[in-house]
Amino acid sequence: MKKTLINLIQKKPELLTITIIISYFCGMGIINPAFLAVDTLMRILFNGTILLIVTMGIAGVLITRNIDASVGSLLGLAATFGGTYLLTPNPSVGTFLIITLGTGLLGGLFNGIGVAYGGVPSIIMTLGTMAMFRGILTLYTGGSWIDTVPEWYLNFSRTKTLGLYHPIWVSLLSLILLWLFYTKFRWGRYLYATGSNEEGARLQGVPVKLVILSAFALSGLFSGVGALIFISQIGTIPTQVGIGLEIQAIAAAVIGGISLMGGSGHIQGAALGALLLETIKYSLVYFKVPGYWNNVISGFLLLLIVVMTSRIQILLAKEKERQKEEAIDLEAHSWSYPNVPFTKEVFNLKNPHRKES
Repeated sequence: MKKTLINLIQKKPELLTITIIISYFCGMGIINPAFLAVDTLMRILFNGTILLIVTMGIAGVLITRNIDASVGSLLGLAATFGGTYLLTPNPSVGTFLIITLGTGLLGGLFNGIGVAYGGVPSIIMTLGTMAMFRGILTLYTGGSWIDTVPEWYLNFSRTKTLGLYHPIWVSLLSLILLWLFYTKFRWGRYLYATGSNEEGARLQGVPVKLVILSAFALSGLFSGVGALIFISQIGTIPTQVGIGLEIQAIAAAVIGGISLMGGSGHIQGAALGALLLETIKYSLVYFKVPGYWNNVISGFLLLLIVVMTSRIQILLAKEKERQKEEAIDLEAHSWSYPNVPFTKEVFNLKNPHRKES
């Protein structure tokens, strides 16, 4: 039973996340039944779209066995550049999208070039660009907030289509597209191959450097998408926008089953991890718990999942080693008794040549 459960968690880690989400909702419902209302779920989905989108973007980087610590600062920089353009007379929607998404994409490409072609470890590269992007943001704004976003753009997040707010539709569409990318397209499988065994993937003809570059570019692009949602939802762009978002996104992806060791996990699991963190965050606000507990819980869950994953890997490795030793032992016995059928039951007998009457 224990072995079956471990194998199930390894193959479908998102099932554990779903179980935790349902259990958490039930627990909050026991404390206050009003928490179980449909409106609560809609608010969680609406408030969590930014984290959800950034988490889905960073998942690809983690799958390639890298990390991106700059997504929060890059989102802030993209939102600042895009929001500044919206203040100009008669801004064009197309230009606004190009500036915001382009900033995210270029930032991701810069990270990818440094890691894939410059040989800089991803944690060092993205910690450096995290500080660099934040510094550019501060220099550009002079420390001032952008708080005059046009009403027409704010209405994007305030209106519904088929009962769902537009940001929720954006996150759902992004999830579907990424699921198709990872499951139906060769390049998506390349990301898993690179994260599982980079040298082996290279020997099989996988363009490893381009794959890593594309993973960081995708992460940067989704930071740009998150910036679009942030501008529309919040309406103001403070200089500290995005601070701490990278920790939450990494934690959400890992909680959803994306391994920090690379090569495993599913995009739907990363989305569920983000939903779980946002559920916890909303419940803290709902029950008037101080907001600084968000980071405490995110960090704790990240450490807990990493420890659990490590323990599971150790148990699986021991199980494989045990099975290997059993196979060697059985093979040795089969050579000792060549006329005896190669069955496990035979070796349980004291005398394998004895026939019972």
